[in-house]
Order: sequence, then structure tokens, then C-alpha cells
Amino acid sequence: MTVRLFCVDGTNLVRTAYGYGGPAHQAQEQADAERLVAILAQVCEDADGALELELFFDGAFRLMPECGLTGLRVRFTHEATADELILDRVRSRCWSGGGPVTVVTADAELGRLAQAEGGKWIRVAHGTPSESVARKIGGRFSR
Repeated sequence: MTVRLFCVDGTNLVRTAYGYGGPAHQAQEQADAERLVAILAQVCEDADGALELELFFDGAFRLMPECGLTGLRVRFTHEATADELILDRVRSRCWSGGGPVTVVTADAELGRLAQAEGGKWIRVAHGTPSESVARKIGGRFSR
């Protein structure tokens, strides 16, 4: 069985789906990121090993809910950007012969760059809820 790899631009998806403002915006962004992690962990579980998801967030490490062995890895970028790490992942997988990486983002520039490097792109419209993103990824893998 071929395992498909998806790299999800988590910061982009969370920030474009929800508007942030006011003094509690960091707490709200963290809560929305945790919700995205939980939703994508369920997609991996439902896919029964047919896919791997790498979820990238810009910035330093933050605690996230435990994913278990679902096939979901949460990565934090520290000094680089999520875009740079995602593109590195696309290039690495392409050069190793592991098949294309599918990048999930609303960032058109990142999507086009991923395609130019041999990856695929799932276009997510700004404001798309996490559940809709999960359906786009997991629809063909559900039991």
C-alpha cells in the first residue's frame, strides 16, 4: 500500500479561517490550532494507514493535544517559516523517489511553488473551516 503524504500549512489555515483581535487572540489561535490537530488526527485514524499528515505551525514549540500513533506529526518552525519547511519536505520526497507531497494551504504562492517542485496542491479558500479541509483530505481514504 502506498502511503500518501500531506503537508498542511497549519498557521495559514487557522489564521485564514478565523479572524483574530483583542487581548485574547493568542489563546483563541491556540485553541483553534488544537482543534485542527484533533480533526486531522481523526482523518489519519479513519484512513487506516493510507496517509501521513505533517502539520506545520510558524513559531516556537507549543503544547498540543496528544496525537498517539495516528500518522499525524505536528511541527513547529522556530526560526524558519512553515513555507520553507514545507517546500523542503516536497523537494526531499521528490528527490528520494517517495512520490509527490500534497500541500494543503490557502497561500497561492506556496501552492504554486510546491507544484513547481513536483508536489501537488489542495487549494483551500480563505475562511474554510477545519472540518471542510479534513473532508478534502480524507474523503478518498475513509473506510
